Amino acid sequence: MEVRTIRKIDNSHHRSFSSSQRHHGPRKIFKASSYFSSESLVLLIGLTASLLLLPLILPPLPPPPLMLLIMLPICILGVLMILAFMPNSTTASKVQQQALSYTYMPKN
Repeated sequence: MEVRTIRKIDNSHHRSFSSSQRHHGPRKIFKASSYFSSESLVLLIGLTASLLLLPLILPPLPPPPLMLLIMLPICILGVLMILAFMPNSTTASKVQQQALSYTYMPKN
């Protein structure tokens, strides 16, 4: 719920929203030309145009086989689970270094 306040400034009424009163410094506005390079803008515009125009030009495709619809998401999930629990080389080397640095060697 937005609360409107009316303040009297120089014998004239000024209406403002209370949410616009709480600015925390200047707003940063990103321009697309400074955020994306010209090559990436051309690529994005081309991809958007192809996604809009190709379905109008190409004939509809037949539906995929039922087994593919069932097994593809399950296989992707399995691969992601394997990758999630597979240790990477940097973690394994750090564990080995820590194990070597904390070994107990009794003094003779």
